[in-house]
Order: sequence, then structure tokens, then C-alpha cells
Amino acid sequence: MSISTAAPGTNRWLRRTVVAATALSIAVTVAGCGGSDKKDKPADSTSPSATKSADPQAAAKAEVLAVYRSYWDAQVKAYAKASPVDTGLDKYAFDKALGKAESELVALKLNGNVIKGEPKLSPEVTAVNLDESPKKATITDCVDVTNWNLVKQKTGEKVKLPKERLTRFVTTINARTVGDKWMIVETQQQDRTC
Repeated sequence: MSISTAAPGTNRWLRRTVVAATALSIAVTVAGCGGSDKKDKPADSTSPSATKSADPQAAAKAEVLAVYRSYWDAQVKAYAKASPVDTGLDKYAFDKALGKAESELVALKLNGNVIKGEPKLSPEVTAVNLDESPKKATITDCVDVTNWNLVKQKTGEKVKLPKERLTRFVTTINARTVGDKWMIVETQQQDRTC
């Protein structure tokens, strides 16, 4: 696949790449458990904070989004220099997702290109299955690559891409546990805008 051409594969590649940056824009809030000075009050153990943190589905969703964000952080760093070295990409991507990123990085390097800027992401965990081994989750994201640009590494000049390409698109991301750690295992770009 040639990154510098205006082929339809370039659009898919850019969309996959943007999925990783989505993680940068996701804030995962961890609910703190507030305590009470009154120790004789049993209701403290069933406070909303305690109930929320004890919900395995909510905890899994928060973990998956955190891993997804870290995956995008690492991918944005890797694509900015066309190399996975010292980016931590392999800590968050596994299987098809890692293979896809590595092949795209090779293509970038061979063409003398990098990707600068950051995509905008809007991920949501749409499914979690904690009853299987490995555990599985699905994320749906709207990736906006308007400000994530393919450029020539030496000159910083933008590479011209087809005007009809999608700059906002739906992406489906599969995550699963590897051991006890969540990892991104596959990304699938949809040929539709969001």
C-alpha cells in the first residue's frame, strides 16, 4: 500500500491511524470513594461511589478506554516519526492491530512520510463481555483526521490526498485481555462519515 498516493487504501490507512489518536482525547474519570467520619453508619459502604467502583462492567469500560487512549498516544508518537521505537505501541496493541500499525509505519518510512498533528476522537465502549476468557470489548469511535496530516518527513510539505476522502469516519475497535491486561487487537474502519 502506498501512503503517498491518492488510492482508496490511503483513506483506510489514515482512518486506522486516526483511531489511535482518539485515545488522546478521552478522559477517564475515576470516581473517588468519599468516607464519613461516622463509623456507625452502614450506609457508607453502599454509597454511590462505592457502588460505581464495584461495578465490574463500569470498571472494565474505564480500563478499556484508558488502554484505547494510551494506544492512540503511542500511535500518534510512532506515526510522527515513522517508527514504533520508544513509543510503547506494543504495550497497548496486539495481534492484528499491532501488525497493521507496524506495516503502516514501514510504508510511511519507505515513502519518506510522517503524520503530524492529532486526530479528534469520540470513543464509546459499546459492548463488554466479562464472562468469556479472554474478556472482550468493542469500542465505536468517530475519528476526525482533519488536523492530522500526512507530510514529507524531510520538508514538512503536506502530501496531497484525494479531496473526496473521508476526514471523519466511524471506526470499530476490538479489545481483549491478554493475560490480565486489556489490549487493542483490531481496528475496522467503516466507509461512512459520522
